[in-house]
Amino acid sequence: MGIFKRKKNEDERIVNVRNKIYAELYIVVIVICMSSIIIKQFVYDMSTEHNRIYTELIILIGGGVYYLFRSARLGIYSAEVELHDRTSKWSMRKKTLVISIALGIGMALAFGINSAVQYADGVGQSIYYFFMVAFVSLMIYLPFFIIILVVTNEVAKRKSDEVVDKMLDDDESGDDDEKH
Repeated sequence: MGIFKRKKNEDERIVNVRNKIYAELYIVVIVICMSSIIIKQFVYDMSTEHNRIYTELIILIGGGVYYLFRSARLGIYSAEVELHDRTSKWSMRKKTLVISIALGIGMALAFGINSAVQYADGVGQSIYYFFMVAFVSLMIYLPFFIIILVVTNEVAKRKSDEVVDKMLDDDESGDDDEKH
């Protein structure tokens, strides 16, 4: 954050190694949060008061949102997407769309199966509950995941492209010391 610190000259190797350590630390924090959520959900009773996972969810979601926001504002998100699209068989846009559809269908099926198993009294009622809950869940979660994942990805890429274009426009005008 060093707002009032003077800019020091640093060795690029040290900066790169430090950034690699920070990336590894982020992965460790994510693994710890996921482990905590899994332990709280499956080891402890879900109805008890100590089974709150709000902090872990804030860390998981907040870290991802912060990274997306900062990479878009710095203009590196569009470069990451272009690099991914060059090296991958599927484009980032297509992959994000498929993941959002799979998540929506997966959640709908999970809720449908859960309702059929836990709340139905017979086979006919199980089938009815499964299809009813799965259909309603699909109508809720499919648009939700498409909006959250696909639209957010497109907005971040567009903002990152704007930042890169602005940086390129600033570079084309020349240095302040340059005489025209």
